[in-house]
Amino acid sequence: MNQGLRVWVVRALRILAAALVAVAVIGGPHLAWLARANRRARVIIVDKTVPFANYREHAALPWLLHALKIVGPTGRYYEEGRDYIGYDPIHHRGRELTPADLDAADCLFVADTYGVYVGDYTRPGDVAALERSPEIYGGLTQDEAQAIDAYARRGGLTVAEFNTFASPTEAAPRATLESLFGLRWTHWVARYWEDLGNDEEVPQWLRRDYMRRYGAPLEHQGAALVFVREDEDIVVLRPGVDLKPDVLLLERTSAGDATWPVGARYVYWLDVVEATTAAVVYEYEVAATDAGARSLGEHGLGVRFPAVLHGVENAWYFAGDFIDTATEMGDPERAGLLAWRRATRGAVGAEGSVLWGFYFPIFEALLEPVLARRR
Repeated sequence: MNQGLRVWVVRALRILAAALVAVAVIGGPHLAWLARANRRARVIIVDKTVPFANYREHAALPWLLHALKIVGPTGRYYEEGRDYIGYDPIHHRGRELTPADLDAADCLFVADTYGVYVGDYTRPGDVAALERSPEIYGGLTQDEAQAIDAYARRGGLTVAEFNTFASPTEAAPRATLESLFGLRWTHWVARYWEDLGNDEEVPQWLRRDYMRRYGAPLEHQGAALVFVREDEDIVVLRPGVDLKPDVLLLERTSAGDATWPVGARYVYWLDVVEATTAAVVYEYEVAATDAGARSLGEHGLGVRFPAVLHGVENAWYFAGDFIDTATEMGDPERAGLLAWRRATRGAVGAEGSVLWGFYFPIFEALLEPVLARRR
């Protein structure tokens, strides 16, 4: 072989090798996903907070099921606009959960029960109301709470998260669910805002309630972690004064599974609950300065409180709005995507870190025993 031909062959082989690597990187994950067998599970999703057809409060769960190659009883992948019980934003009607829905269920997931309000339709675009307004549909009924309780107490995997206890769910169904999950809701909720001057994010009722409580306007700039109680008690914690840089952390307790994530940083809606009979497997820790801890204490709040609780049988409560996300999810049909996202975006503080590095791994771990029983 002459020198020129040899050089040409070497270059061709290098190009071929590069092409094969590119194919493996781009197409390999999808081929690996296709090679996996489908697994069947009947997952019941309840979401009453669906004013728009983006299904934001629960859409990440069907995506996760698809990524895990879990299909429904008919063999179809779960779809956010079809496979849930709650409010239908297309036909503008709601449907309640019934015992029959749970007869053959493998898992029940209560995503959100806050509901749909008149104010959701007074602003242009798919933008949820920031003002209090008349309720169209929402809250759990006592019949629904009893159906959930009966399902969980016979061993059905039951996962719920914020907002399950707060308004508009009334006292009787709330008490039923508090007993099931082994906790008491304190009537406090909280959220961190990056900028209190952003009127597209910060509700006006917060400003009015603050003025009514303190007789002075809420500062209209800067970040804050704000705790709000139903009776209009408010605590505002400011970074650099009341808060250290981490703001709010999720930390696994000694009761948590050692194979589960150690923790995460969380800065969205949550509710403050107290454990009664539940095991607390994760806690929130407010990264408070001494001044911040004193402010919380003056309102009966501590710097640590439950984030994930294990109640009766296989009932789990996540005291945060974890599944509600605007994070770009990508293609679920790429094997290894979850592990890759957890490795690259699951670090504390990274974009989407709570979803990839905390919530999805725990939910997958909870599902695995259910799937194993069906094999």
